[in-house]
Amino acid sequence: MNEGVLKRLSLPQNADKLGRKFNMIFHSLYNDWGSCLVRYKEFWELFGDSDRVKLLNAIGSGLFWDVQQLSWSDLMLRLTRLTDPPTSGTKDNLTVTRLPHLCEDRYLRDEVCGLVDKAVRAAEFARDWRNRRISHSDLELAIDPSAKPLATADLTKVKATLDAVHAVLNTISVRLLDAGIHNDVVVTPRARAFAAYLKQLADSVQYIDSVIDPSGNLPVTDLAPATTFLQRLDRRPTWQHQRAVVELREAARRFK
Repeated sequence: MNEGVLKRLSLPQNADKLGRKFNMIFHSLYNDWGSCLVRYKEFWELFGDSDRVKLLNAIGSGLFWDVQQLSWSDLMLRLTRLTDPPTSGTKDNLTVTRLPHLCEDRYLRDEVCGLVDKAVRAAEFARDWRNRRISHSDLELAIDPSAKPLATADLTKVKATLDAVHAVLNTISVRLLDAGIHNDVVVTPRARAFAAYLKQLADSVQYIDSVIDPSGNLPVTDLAPATTFLQRLDRRPTWQHQRAVVELREAARRFK
């Protein structure tokens, strides 16, 4: 399911079993959990593989560094929102910590409470990043080299937190809705397709460069092989066309 489908699934269902308020809260949290899992999978597709990171750096290291930082901050915020306290000041929050109080059965409430505690603990690293780096810039962290560093954070911890939140939702669903929740979402391969197109582009320009200069020894700015290549294509070797071939060869060399 993609993020749009998740939003449709969050509409009231099984309200007769959960009650209207419980139903709305539960399905909204399911939607938020699924959306966060989608973002995790997209992040992993782009930045979880060293060869793919190398490709992104060759194309635009500065741009994709910004994308990585923004995507990571988004993940941290989503994890903390899922596991924040039920209230912030006078405002109520949509969070799994609200679910135990909605469970009328005492044994289920105790079980869900224990699972919620595990999810909150699992997300503590993300809360540290949010509190001292993303939502606020901690002064000591910014100016004092001896300051307590940010909590260790990686994709393994992100997935562990999502698994812990899933355990909460799945337990309620099994017990009250007679249906389990699969711990996965099927998404349109946005990041995977994007990376595949980039790889095809890199392979294509490298192949053309190898046709122009099989030995790989000719300077990229040498116009003679560019002229020969254009003539083989029955194209006039104008300055504009020669320059286009040179730029293509320059692009190809970035991927080597």
